[in-house]
Amino acid sequence: MSVGDGDIPTTLSPDQYAPRFSEVVNLVDDFGADPSGEHPIDAPLRQAWDNDRLIVLPEGEYKMNRPFRRTNTSNVGLIGQNAIIRHGEVKAIHRHTVDRGEYSGSTMMFRIGTSTNPHGDLVFGGLIFDWGWHANAGMQGLNAFIDGEAEIRNIVFHGTHSLGSFANLRVASAEPDSVALVDSVDMSGGGLHYIDTINTREERRYDEGPEHPDFGQSWGSTGFTGHPDQQGTTVIRNLVCGSWPDNAIYPRGGSGRKIVSGCTVWNGGGSQIRTNGGDDWEPVEWLDGTDDKDEALDGSYPSSVIEECHVLIDNKPDGVYINPRGILIQDGHQLVRDCEIEIAYAEGGGAGGTYGFGTRGEGGESPAGPAVVENSRITLNENANAIYVSPYTNSIEFRDIEINTVGWEAGLNRLVGGTGADQLENVIVNAP
Repeated sequence: MSVGDGDIPTTLSPDQYAPRFSEVVNLVDDFGADPSGEHPIDAPLRQAWDNDRLIVLPEGEYKMNRPFRRTNTSNVGLIGQNAIIRHGEVKAIHRHTVDRGEYSGSTMMFRIGTSTNPHGDLVFGGLIFDWGWHANAGMQGLNAFIDGEAEIRNIVFHGTHSLGSFANLRVASAEPDSVALVDSVDMSGGGLHYIDTINTREERRYDEGPEHPDFGQSWGSTGFTGHPDQQGTTVIRNLVCGSWPDNAIYPRGGSGRKIVSGCTVWNGGGSQIRTNGGDDWEPVEWLDGTDDKDEALDGSYPSSVIEECHVLIDNKPDGVYINPRGILIQDGHQLVRDCEIEIAYAEGGGAGGTYGFGTRGEGGESPAGPAVVENSRITLNENANAIYVSPYTNSIEFRDIEINTVGWEAGLNRLVGGTGADQLENVIVNAP
């Protein structure tokens, strides 16, 4: 079976990463892992994982029947050359635990570090997580909480996540001077709502009204997730994200800086990109070009940034009753620039409706923003707000924005909902 033939590369070179480690090992040659996918690699993985070691997975197919968890190691690498990873057959699953089948236990396949015991430096990638091999497949490929530096790249999630559990990636950094880079990841296959899977989850109802089907408020899965305890800097770059029951790219959480750059995302059941700001971060030399915080605050990434992303809403996932939205800005300083949003499916208006850019704040100490959105374009093929500003918003300014309505007409006042923006500078509707 051939998978992972898209635009995202699924290999990492051992020669490139070897200088970072004191030892390089091959999981097949040195620890007897089966590259045919017949026998699980759980035991070889446990034996091979050690401090200051780079583990190489040569091209092949690898099966995991147990979750793999490590919190007490540092500077470990797991890299593949088009290595396909599958979990064993799942026959019964409740919430986030498999209780019958070849695979058993938590649906976090790789859990590296926790918020109370973060892992040290990590390199992870050159892998294909195959959710297309079976009708009931799809787990969290990696859940990583890192104190140090993490480089997670060149990963393809093949097929549709169809177990209604934790979705593909959760990555966060643990301390102000830590940084996690997630680069070149394809999860375009998206995921199913748990009510459309064999998962026997039972969740809190959204309401008791007859207009909603009988399923709970947890919509099942979010493509990429951050963490409420995050500090430091997390960079999500070149991530391709398809339709998920909940938010698509959701790094919001904690008090760190989040950079979402060059991502393509569509048809998430909530927001396509949803994030927040934070001040608990230290400069990253390769990102900021300096180790001086004052200089970094005057640089390209003075806060959380969403840049050069393309968002499309032209459908709503099955089984989801929240209306899809474009880019949602929450608490803390944020900058959005050079983004494009296209809406070809919309429901409702105002806070509960579909919109391009929006804010969501809370009373007290958690208002949305302050934020600036600049040099971006919104195309509305359906009647919807281009911008919605919630009542609990610190401030938000829009500069050099192009709004195009296709097949209908509206003035700027109609296109900006809620409490309105603090500043609209060079915002043009239907420019010739």
